[in-house]
Amino acid sequence: MKHEIFLDRQGNLPPLPNVVTIENEVEFLQRATDDTPVLIRGEKLCAWAEAFYTLRGQPVQVLESPQMILRQRFPSLSFEQVRELAGKIGRKHLSAQEISPVFVLNACFPADYALWQGSPSPQHAARWLLWLLAHKPSEAEAAILTKYALDMRRQAGESPVAELYHAVNMPQAKNLLWRWLGAEKDALHDWGEFPIELPPQWLNAIKEAWMKRIIATNGKFFAEMFSFPLTLALRQELARQAAEYYIQPENAHQLTRAVLRQLQPYLDPLSLTALEEHLPPPIPSALPENETDVLDWFKHQYLPYRRWQARFGDETARQIAVKHAQTFARWLLERYPRWLLDGEHLSFQKSARLSSTSDALILCIILDGLPAWDAEWLAQELSARAPRLTLLQKNYCFTALPTVTEFAKESLLRGVPPRHAPQTPTLGKILPDNRSPHKHLRDVTAGQVWFWRVEQPDKAYHFEQEDKRERQVRAELQSTVDEIEKIVSAIPNTLRLNILLTSDHGRLLNPHSPRQLPVGEGMQAHGRAGWGNTQRNFPENGFDVDEKAGWVELYGERFGMTHNLRLAWGEDSFAHINGTEAFPHGGLFPEEVIVPWFIFRRDAQPPDLEITLTGAGEADMSGEVLVSILNQSPLALECRQISFSHGVTLNGNWNIPPLSERQFKASLTSWPPQSAQGKVTASLLFSQANGATFTQTVHAALQINVLYDRSDDLLKDLDL
Repeated sequence: MKHEIFLDRQGNLPPLPNVVTIENEVEFLQRATDDTPVLIRGEKLCAWAEAFYTLRGQPVQVLESPQMILRQRFPSLSFEQVRELAGKIGRKHLSAQEISPVFVLNACFPADYALWQGSPSPQHAARWLLWLLAHKPSEAEAAILTKYALDMRRQAGESPVAELYHAVNMPQAKNLLWRWLGAEKDALHDWGEFPIELPPQWLNAIKEAWMKRIIATNGKFFAEMFSFPLTLALRQELARQAAEYYIQPENAHQLTRAVLRQLQPYLDPLSLTALEEHLPPPIPSALPENETDVLDWFKHQYLPYRRWQARFGDETARQIAVKHAQTFARWLLERYPRWLLDGEHLSFQKSARLSSTSDALILCIILDGLPAWDAEWLAQELSARAPRLTLLQKNYCFTALPTVTEFAKESLLRGVPPRHAPQTPTLGKILPDNRSPHKHLRDVTAGQVWFWRVEQPDKAYHFEQEDKRERQVRAELQSTVDEIEKIVSAIPNTLRLNILLTSDHGRLLNPHSPRQLPVGEGMQAHGRAGWGNTQRNFPENGFDVDEKAGWVELYGERFGMTHNLRLAWGEDSFAHINGTEAFPHGGLFPEEVIVPWFIFRRDAQPPDLEITLTGAGEADMSGEVLVSILNQSPLALECRQISFSHGVTLNGNWNIPPLSERQFKASLTSWPPQSAQGKVTASLLFSQANGATFTQTVHAALQINVLYDRSDDLLKDLDL
């Protein structure tokens, strides 16, 4: 501490360690010029000493109590506040030069030393705002923080970040942070991207604030923020908030393809897929005239739009769907009587041709009330779960009217319109109604038609609670897949097997169909259909639409029924009891009338085989080939022929058991010529137990040796 001179003008500071205390002129003169550190007390002595050392160019340090300096530097502080801060500083004396807002804040909040030492910048300002949000300073500390913020603003000068240092408490910091992140209407671009990671608490709060803006703007907020400076992580969070908004059924109609394109770069695949489901498909085009075109229109236009409308659409979308459905209903009614005389698109007409179209065993699985959307799911699941089945046809057709089980299913089983069903035998054998049909399919023969009637998913749609319905439908269909897998294994492999999935009727895509159509006197009703011996005159076309009453009446004889019909024209159902009915059927909407006609074939695809052919022989001489075949399928195979690319064919009946590897040797009467070295291929002809054949071509790793290789140089051969 050589040459250090301390002045205590008030004379009330305690002695300093290793420093000589001087309280009079004599002591001062004794020590004035040596190297001993001294503490000089008293106002007059300090003035004399200060003048003395100043003339000699030697600096002095004026010491005061922290309380005294704090009161001088921060006059707004009360006595209690000064004492509080002095206690946190924890020193008996200080030089006036030491006291600053940074010095005091370091003493009050030592863990945040790096913040107090920083200089104005976007990153420092961001840390400043987050610090204010995380702390509740006392009034004394708040006074120092205010002075610190003022110093920062002065240092920032004309920089846009200067405004961020106007915050000196939590509400002010929150307001500026919200503006910085676009969560307030008066948000500013000037500060750039928020440069540091937000703590979870404030990230969640910002997300809530964003959601309020999203709701207030009907989802347009994300587009408004497209040019706003946000880090990638924060923009992804904003995109997730927007996706959460659009995925709500009441907001889904606001989602557009343009909005999805804006969100796409910032969302994960699952979120994008979920939004895609909410995105309205194109409005269906006008109904075609041709039956095949109408079925294609149903699958690719009407059904996607109708499914979206039923889940997410508004009233306008519903009216569009209903208008298309009623146009279809008129189209159907105008053609249906002619189809009964000469048609090929009605399901019972297709079932009547089953036995004459194939020499295979045909199993027709009739799932009760299977709508098109569930049929598509079932086909996908079956393709994934039963690798031996190949989907050969995925078509749709029109079911019998009315779309009620007791009429439509009997027509399907007998191949005739409902009025003729009671007098007509079934087209094939009907499996007992139980959950294990495979047990009854062990003794079957080619060309037979078997029917398996499954009561699902109709029961689940009719009787399951709304919150469990979809899950139960999927569970029931999964059980059907399990049974089909057992059937595929149970039926002998010697038979060709075709499995047809179809349904007696579809169902209205409306989970809350109002039960408000009155059942006429002398009529029976189920869902959206009524029938009975009503007496009335019909127009020449055989039907009469009463839009005011909400139904269409059909002359039964003209439409293949014993009784006249009354079918719902809109989305209502007939009323046995008040309330609503979930996904009813019986009406004329496309999803009620059009049913799946999906055909699977067992073992239509060649099994996966690993084949190697090896051997060594002399060119153009006889030789032996080793054939190795790994059969990874559950089918027994027979290799009947091997044809080599150099024109040699081997015939045989080499058996390849299922799930095994078989090796056998075969003699080639003529080994490939030398020119075929490395180029030999072999095509193997296989037959399955059911008679189906297939070929598989592989490279044959045959080594070709030459006994005598004559040179083109004749003199060299003669050693001349």
